[in-house]
Amino acid sequence: MESKPGRSTTILLICLGIVVWITGAAAAQGGAKILLTPETLALAPGDSGTLEIRVENVAQLAGAEVHLTFDPILLEIVDADTEVEGIQIAHGHFLSPDFVVQNIADPSAGTIDYAIVCMPVDKAADGSGVLARATFNTLIEGETEVRIRSTILSDMQGQSITVETGPGAVVTSHSSPSLGVWVMIGLVTVAVAAGFVVVVWRAVREH
Repeated sequence: MESKPGRSTTILLICLGIVVWITGAAAAQGGAKILLTPETLALAPGDSGTLEIRVENVAQLAGAEVHLTFDPILLEIVDADTEVEGIQIAHGHFLSPDFVVQNIADPSAGTIDYAIVCMPVDKAADGSGVLARATFNTLIEGETEVRIRSTILSDMQGQSITVETGPGAVVTSHSSPSLGVWVMIGLVTVAVAAGFVVVVWRAVREH
């Protein structure tokens, strides 16, 4: 028969193994991620819409760099700061943009390059939040995807943070029916309803 100390040691090792396994699984599921939200943006030609660049489940984020691509034929990037030369996107509130390394949007090439660092680095951010926002005008009808081409996240020590890149955001642009079309639809609906009433009324009279 196994002694009580031996049984206690075995139980302790099993419990430790379970804790390590659970901790590892939680860490695997809770890794840092960068993505665009909303995943789908439905607009009409001439309308504008905003995509958020979000960072999730990050620890000690002190610096962030992200590069986006979009279709310049369908989308036009909106300048977030007209007082500064060039075209920029808007800063978010998750990481303080104390030192802006790069904030450039190229409307012809369809690229956005954004990089910021918080200073001092002990202002590093934990958790999830909006890193930046990009607003677009739709130029023509169609469907396109705004993609995260590449990204780099760094911690307080300047070490790279492993990050998963989420899917791009799909932007669709379709014209809404004109007022005349809605009027025509309404008239047809009324005519169908009136015809149905007449048929029912005749059937009631015949019986």
